[in-house]
Amino acid sequence: MKRALPDADTVKAAIDTVLAEASARGRRPTVTAIERHLGIPHATFHRHYADLIDSHFRPRIPAARSAVHANRPKTDELREDNLRRLRQENTDLRRTLALYEEAIRQLTLENHALRGTNTVISLPARSRISPRSQL
Repeated sequence: MKRALPDADTVKAAIDTVLAEASARGRRPTVTAIERHLGIPHATFHRHYADLIDSHFRPRIPAARSAVHANRPKTDELREDNLRRLRQENTDLRRTLALYEEAIRQLTLENHALRGTNTVISLPARSRISPRSQL
C-alpha cells in the first residue's frame, strides 16, 4: 500500500516551516530538512517536487551567507596565515622537545651515578626514646 503524496500547497507550507526554523536557529535551510518534515524519501521528493525546489525554495534562501563569504580574506591569504602559524607552532614544539631531551639526559646521568655508587650512608642513631616505647 502506497502513501498518497502531499499536494503542492502542503509542500510549500513545509518549505515555509523549514525556512522559518532555519532562520530562527541561525542555520542554513536544506532540502533534506523538508523531506524529513514531510516524511518523503529523497528520490521521491525530487521526482515529484523538483519544480517547487527551484521556484519556491531556492529563491527564498537568505543571501546573507554570500555576504559573509565576500568579507572573508582570500583563500590564499588564509592558507598563508595557517602555514605561518603552523610553522611557528612547529618551531616552538621543537624547542620544547629539545629542552625535555636535555632534562631527561641529565636525569639519566644522575640516576646512573647514584646507582653506580654502592656507598651506604649511615644515619645517626636516635638519641631520644619515643614516648610510646616508654609505656
